[in-house]
Amino acid sequence: MAGSKSKLGKTFAWVLMTFVIIGLGGFGAVNFSSSDNAVASVGETEISSREYSRALSNELGRFSAQLGQDITFEQAQAFGITSNVLSQLITAKSLEDEAKRIGISVNDKVIITNLNKTPAFQSIDGKFDKETYTFVLENAGMTPSVYESAVRAETSRMILQSGITEGVMIPDNYLEVMTKYLFQTRDFELVSLTWNDLDEPYPEPSDEEIKAYHKENSAQYMRPETKMISYVILTPEMLSKGIEIDKGLLEEVYAERISEFNQEEKRRSERLVFLTMKEAEEALGSINSKNTSFTNLLNDRGLSSNEIDIGYKTKNELGEAGKGLFAAKISEVTGPFDTDLGPSLFRLVDIQEAKTTTFDAVKEDLSNELALSEAVKEISNLSQQFDDLLASGASLEELALETPLEFKTIAYFPGAVDSEITQYEGFIDAATTVSTKNFPEIITLSDGSVLALRLDETLKPALKPLDEVYQSVLDNWVSSKKNELLRNQAELYVSNGNIKSMSSDKFEGISRDDFSDETPPALLATVFEMNRGEYKIENLDDTIAIVRLVEIEDGISDKPEEAELLKSLKMQIKSTLSQDLFRIMVSEIQKSRGIAVDESAINAVHVNFQ
Repeated sequence: MAGSKSKLGKTFAWVLMTFVIIGLGGFGAVNFSSSDNAVASVGETEISSREYSRALSNELGRFSAQLGQDITFEQAQAFGITSNVLSQLITAKSLEDEAKRIGISVNDKVIITNLNKTPAFQSIDGKFDKETYTFVLENAGMTPSVYESAVRAETSRMILQSGITEGVMIPDNYLEVMTKYLFQTRDFELVSLTWNDLDEPYPEPSDEEIKAYHKENSAQYMRPETKMISYVILTPEMLSKGIEIDKGLLEEVYAERISEFNQEEKRRSERLVFLTMKEAEEALGSINSKNTSFTNLLNDRGLSSNEIDIGYKTKNELGEAGKGLFAAKISEVTGPFDTDLGPSLFRLVDIQEAKTTTFDAVKEDLSNELALSEAVKEISNLSQQFDDLLASGASLEELALETPLEFKTIAYFPGAVDSEITQYEGFIDAATTVSTKNFPEIITLSDGSVLALRLDETLKPALKPLDEVYQSVLDNWVSSKKNELLRNQAELYVSNGNIKSMSSDKFEGISRDDFSDETPPALLATVFEMNRGEYKIENLDDTIAIVRLVEIEDGISDKPEEAELLKSLKMQIKSTLSQDLFRIMVSEIQKSRGIAVDESAINAVHVNFQ
């Protein structure tokens, strides 16, 4: 047990230090006051504002690196980053609280062993160095007691988690059934009949047959309950056509957004931080002499490329490293350079060329953009006037005559997509709930448009008139008649034995997922339900397939690739069950212990990122 704790402690101590250092380096340190109020808690275990800040900073840095550019905090909130970070911390604290409740703990000996084995705390001779330990923690904004408590809590909750997830066993008989299902194959013969194989005149229905088919298959030709709706609408596009933007304003906006149109050349790189310049120089020497590689240095620290990716930076933003990186080639390692985190080596990942867009090239787009923006503002100002007119008794038709609003009608039913207005969720919501008792009122849509609608009539579900759907009825009747004649012929071939002398396509060793144009999913589903020697007739579009099952081969797993697939399946099932058990356990802990979230404390943290 002690060995297990040591291994877990070592792993998560290093992970935690990586989290802290990269979190601060990737997005930029965030200053906080001395207050460290809890932003949330599970049971008696709290999430401090500092913990939430570090986790949020780390995730923002990781996400920005993936995008290749820094994101604003408002974008982060829109992407759900803040809520995801809080959710992850609550899950971790749920385990920590439960570990404390049931008495799972890690003794001081394990913590000391972990500290001695953590590379970030070792001096050049590979031994634990107290000054280095204190220095690293201070740079990360932590004290030894806070760090050791975090390692102890992290190790305890991982012991709890592994006790749940690692104990999952898959019964052998379950795997045997799955093996048989996965690897079983079929040998079968298939005879295909098409309309050209029959000596029959092209089917032509009488008027009575068409009418009968229309009535008997009425479900195919029903008009759903339909609301006849009148509405008036004004969109920014409609209003913007009459708005002219002054050239001076366009030039002013262009100048304000010059960084968007004229982007400097940038470099995307990875930064590996060292404690001393000597260590960084020795590492670069080992790389240049082929004794190691930049990737090996990352692996030695348990880091991934994503964790040290600093995204796209201009030459000035890179500071001392700018000149070297702008002269480097892709994948070249350069440095060491002094940075705010200490001496660092950089590996060049990508080059983003400078981009220059002239005023004339964007003038029209800017004009349209500003006109739309002005139109949204004008519509917002006009909407109250529209509402007042409706309140005074003006009809939609009168409103369309007296204002820029346009009058339109629609036959609306759920799922209708043949009109631009049905692309608005606001319209769909209003049309779904409107009744003849409702008076029209102005509704603001997602893009700044406004509308008002009125229900004129509700048409009950009804069979569409034959003349409205005649061509569809005719095509369906002909197709149905052809299939009927083909199936009759196929049944005759099977019953009189002629099928045995007919030319057939032979398929051998076909598995359940051997889909192709000749063996579509529907056909294989039928084949795997058949008995040896059995015939079945299947419709395949305009073709009738006569299938005879020849042989059933039981599933085996003695082939290397099949054994590997079975092994992978076992791991996948185990992983799925483990995740389900973990989610159930966390859910039950949170229900029994309770979750409290302090929105004001969370907002106080968010202020430092804005």
